[in-house]
Amino acid sequence: MKENEDLYFDFSKEEKDYAIRFLLDAVLRSRGTCGFPSNREIYDEDVNIYLAHLLFAVSTSAYQKLVKKYLVSYPSDLTNLVDTSDDNYIRYFIYKINADNLLVHLGVFQDLRQSMNLPQHNICPKTEEQFKEAARAYYEQAAIYNQRIYRKKTAVGEVLGKLADHFDQYCNVLQVTRKDFFHFANHFKDREFSDFLQNVQTYESKTCLKEKQDAFLDLYLEWLKDKENQELKERLNSMGEELSRLDPQFRFRRM
Repeated sequence: MKENEDLYFDFSKEEKDYAIRFLLDAVLRSRGTCGFPSNREIYDEDVNIYLAHLLFAVSTSAYQKLVKKYLVSYPSDLTNLVDTSDDNYIRYFIYKINADNLLVHLGVFQDLRQSMNLPQHNICPKTEEQFKEAARAYYEQAAIYNQRIYRKKTAVGEVLGKLADHFDQYCNVLQVTRKDFFHFANHFKDREFSDFLQNVQTYESKTCLKEKQDAFLDLYLEWLKDKENQELKERLNSMGEELSRLDPQFRFRRM
């Protein structure tokens, strides 16, 4: 077993596949150790894949730079940050990355006080359970905003809901995964991963864009049947403009 471990870090061959496979296997082994095997209570193999991609992402400096300005220490700070944005996708992103951050730091790094920049003698100290409650709430809100954006349940939205409902179990899984994660991180080389890093960062956004395109086409066909319907027209214009922002190659002119 030990002789095969380093094969996962042979970056000369399909680097991303090896990295994700290693992290996914680590998650699966940890679930067995925790007595929380996949699909025991619900179908959640999709959560395993999400966690593997998340662990890979947090290993990169690019991801850390991407999320840094949206990470907060207190729920009140997060609320204020969300309130300053009128874009539901940004609000969704804020809730999601803050929930992910708490999950990773509670499970893998176990350094929340340091990572959240909380003083040792804070007059309102946060307990681990309070951090967990915040993470559950953030995942719930992220799932709600995900459904608002796409007007239906999505695969990502379902994963976020499962993380909210079973947060303690997944946190325990990552606590066991931490040894394998640090083994991976110690072998990690940013330069050798640079070619496929963008693929990881856009893993979710590509899925979201496809769903938005499908929703736009459905709405367009509905509008063709009833062109006098002003509500449909405004929804079509709004969705078309949003697609234009997400995809520069999409050309849209208001109806």
